[in-house]
Amino acid sequence: MFKNILSVEKAGNHIIFNFFGFKLSIRNKKDRQEIIASKIIQDSLDLGQLKHAKKIILFLTPYEQKLNGGVMSLFSLCQTTREIVKDAYCCVATYPNGYTYVINDKFYNTEKVLRFEQIVNKAINVQELIIHIPEYYSSKFYNDLKRSDISFLKSVPNLQLNILNQNIDVMPEPDKLKDLYKLTSNITQTVAHNRYATQEICEKYQIPTHLFSVNIDLSKYKTYSFEEKEKIIALSPDENEYREEIVTKLKSELSDWEILTIKNLSFSQYMDLIGRAYFTITFGEGMDGYFNQPIYVGGIGVAVYNDDFFPNESWKELKNVYTTYEEMATNICKDLKEVSLNKDLYIETINKQLNKLNEIYVENKYRSNIERFYAKEYDFEPKAEVQERETINEFVKV
Repeated sequence: MFKNILSVEKAGNHIIFNFFGFKLSIRNKKDRQEIIASKIIQDSLDLGQLKHAKKIILFLTPYEQKLNGGVMSLFSLCQTTREIVKDAYCCVATYPNGYTYVINDKFYNTEKVLRFEQIVNKAINVQELIIHIPEYYSSKFYNDLKRSDISFLKSVPNLQLNILNQNIDVMPEPDKLKDLYKLTSNITQTVAHNRYATQEICEKYQIPTHLFSVNIDLSKYKTYSFEEKEKIIALSPDENEYREEIVTKLKSELSDWEILTIKNLSFSQYMDLIGRAYFTITFGEGMDGYFNQPIYVGGIGVAVYNDDFFPNESWKELKNVYTTYEEMATNICKDLKEVSLNKDLYIETINKQLNKLNEIYVENKYRSNIERFYAKEYDFEPKAEVQERETINEFVKV
């Protein structure tokens, strides 16, 4: 009868106690010590510039060191913003919920990560504050704020909240963002993919919408020649209903190849793996790092096309892009064999994808997009007037 009254399990950095049907999640002692140590280091940093800054641009990042395209692009955006907006104090800070760290050593960067409360406590002269909030966190941001945080944000003469819409699949619906209007009516969104940098998305959310393309410098990583390739097929760790079927076929029909799932690697180790591998297969959104990054180190990414992320249907013409997972499951073993045995075809496949990427991710265009955002020259402005939004805005003004 009392068998399951108490149970203890570990989930990530938390210890979960389950008693009488109630769950209590506590971060383990080691992790708490790391947080305390991080706070000591953060408090020792010279934040004189933050204290005197009249203009601050803040990028919010998860409270744990993460290695994914979203976090890497966020750090890259902060660095480029710092180079462009020279009169602003630009920084990265963890979400306002108590957990934090100082350096994300999962990939190369030079940022010292702050706590959100340090911005609140130190930015005593700020007149303009722009906060970039990852899309999946945007609906939670307000509820994570303390009263003192809310008071501080409302006191800033010019507060702008920008939602970093890097993945349309996890972008909250408009009604989930209402709490943000309690802080300011100056809300925008930047999108990471051309496919949903549209007037339609702008109208749906009724906020100015702008393209922030992705630009992560991969030039310092070793490029492997065709002759240096190893018989490795790397797999993204994404869950997918077709994953098991496809992996089973790969192991069966390409039994002399090594099939590896990418996990627990630093970014340098990851780039080395996808460079040595002939192929990297993504089971995720398709137009992602697992698909695009291998070509910069001499590998080929393989993906399934989808309308949400690929810029247009011309990408279906690439040999390494399938129209459906059913097609991938049917043809992938045959196709990988063919390309791996033909150097000219292998290099041609890389170059065709590279040419298409160069049309989108160009350095000067990347910087121009950022410059125009801070100049408030947004790609799309809402046209339709929505009474609900007007009501919310009036509420903010009171």
